[in-house]
Amino acid sequence: MIKLSKVNKVEFDKYLDFLISDHAQEIIKNFNLTMEQALEESEMMINDMFKDGVSTEGQYLYNIEDVNSNQKVGILWYSIIPEINQAYLYHILIDESHRGKGYGRKSLEKLQSKLKEYGVISIGLSVFGSNEGAYRLYKTLGYSTTRISMEKVL
Repeated sequence: MIKLSKVNKVEFDKYLDFLISDHAQEIIKNFNLTMEQALEESEMMINDMFKDGVSTEGQYLYNIEDVNSNQKVGILWYSIIPEINQAYLYHILIDESHRGKGYGRKSLEKLQSKLKEYGVISIGLSVFGSNEGAYRLYKTLGYSTTRISMEKVL
């Protein structure tokens, strides 16, 4: 059993440092940019998303915790677009030592249930092509492919 608990300011600052670097690495792997370009792109995008820090309206950031052990096992970030009753999942990360134990699936199921209660009708997300495990998980949870981006390096 898991629970979602709001991230505090200290956790938020630590997460942002991690997220900017992690996202930059994904940009490098998937879009052939230099580290400097990728960090600049990542920092600009993420800071724009969190204009008011942890209290940015419309952005929701939660720790994923195991109820039985009271241990933090990951983090979940999403937004809600109230005008169209849709949510967008930006990031779900299960700590490496807790992967393969169902926490990702349980967290997404809990999120889906929570969003349904708020009248949200769908959840969108993007997954990097190299993240095959996440792609498989999303497919087994009923997510469908709505667009595909492709690139060929010359």
